[in-house]
Amino acid sequence: MASVETDVFESRLADGTEIDDLVTEEKGISRRIYGDPEIFALEQERIFRRAWVFLAHETEFQRPGDTITRNLAGEPVVLIMGDDGVIRAFLNSCRHRGMRVCRADRDNLKFMRCVYHGWAYNRDGTLRAAFAEQLYEPERLRKEELGLIPVTQVDSYAGFIFGCWDPETPPLDEYLGDMRFYLDLIVNRTDDGCEVVGVPHVWEARCNWKFATDNFTGDNFHLYTAHGSMVELGMLPPDPMSLSYGYMITAEGGHVLHIVPGPPGFEYLGMPKEMIPEFKRNLSPAQQAVMERSTFTVGSIFPNFSYLHVFVPKEQGAPPCSFLSFRMWEPLAFNRTRIHSYLIVDKSAPADFRTETAQAYVRTFGPSGLFEQDDMENWEDCTLVNSGQIAQRYHLHHGMRIGLPPDPDFPGPGKAYQGSYGEQTQLDFYAEWERWMTAPRPVGARKEA
Repeated sequence: MASVETDVFESRLADGTEIDDLVTEEKGISRRIYGDPEIFALEQERIFRRAWVFLAHETEFQRPGDTITRNLAGEPVVLIMGDDGVIRAFLNSCRHRGMRVCRADRDNLKFMRCVYHGWAYNRDGTLRAAFAEQLYEPERLRKEELGLIPVTQVDSYAGFIFGCWDPETPPLDEYLGDMRFYLDLIVNRTDDGCEVVGVPHVWEARCNWKFATDNFTGDNFHLYTAHGSMVELGMLPPDPMSLSYGYMITAEGGHVLHIVPGPPGFEYLGMPKEMIPEFKRNLSPAQQAVMERSTFTVGSIFPNFSYLHVFVPKEQGAPPCSFLSFRMWEPLAFNRTRIHSYLIVDKSAPADFRTETAQAYVRTFGPSGLFEQDDMENWEDCTLVNSGQIAQRYHLHHGMRIGLPPDPDFPGPGKAYQGSYGEQTQLDFYAEWERWMTAPRPVGARKEA
């Protein structure tokens, strides 16, 4: 697959294994990519410190001084709304001894003050004051040079804020590419856009981050096995092939998704019918054609930001309701992942729908939801088993409906393969993973850099 100049860039692991050999269509996927600390360290260096990674949503900030702390490629960062209304992101580290400047998950601050030696920073990141300034010679304390370290690139799409540590990585719009067409169907479809409801649910799982992302590259066919109890409760259709229709879509750049039709009357992703005129105002004819025929969609933005827009009952016997959730899979170690789960709602959605969609989310795919527990157990077991030395002698099998020709009549961009049961989108995700792991510069690096 991908190749690099080995005299300037190491494309092999410590034992001599070529990274190119870890992901092949012929052999499948090497189990090592889930259970090897060396590979995890390379992922941090070659993917997460170079790719665009989700940080927060603009609606999490309501007034100047609102702050949120997150991690970007293992580095602590703080996002803060300035007095000018601009949301900025900085390395959450004092310039004096490196202490975290902001320690709460979220807060509202007049200024950011380090608890260790009292250095204080303005909302725009500039150094405001240092302890005992009179003891410094003027040239030893140049405040204009000692502000917080900014995240190299910060940008947003439809309110979703992303950060990137590498100046060579292409701008966010270019990075998202064709995926913007599909994101618009769920976050750019109304006049006022969307917003976060409440605060994100955050929890940790003893799994590799790629198992979570893999599940959201469109693994629809696990529903009737992993979530079989939901079928027995009547919360999934009884026919195991009922969700096999629709499309698997590769939107380039490792961004992938599935779109699935549902029963008649639940088009436009099952959203309230009174909102359809608004969708038609904001979407192109091609986007309307895709949304009109769809009830479910699940996808992932490379490398670790996923969404599901599903249509499920909030409880046994209740009518189904649509909800949209975004997930950020934060890698902590090769076998530990912190999960950030957001409920997203259109600002113009009817009040009764907002109540129903929140209940459907919490009771099904929230951290204590009926579906979520099944997934956590599977991902943790997969990580544990694939970390074994004997297991790693064998590749995993990815062969369902591989090599299908794209449908030339599909109205959206990218490669759309008929049928939503298959593993082509998963292989496409891993092919992009390999591209980043074997590239000496960010994939698609700016030519002028």
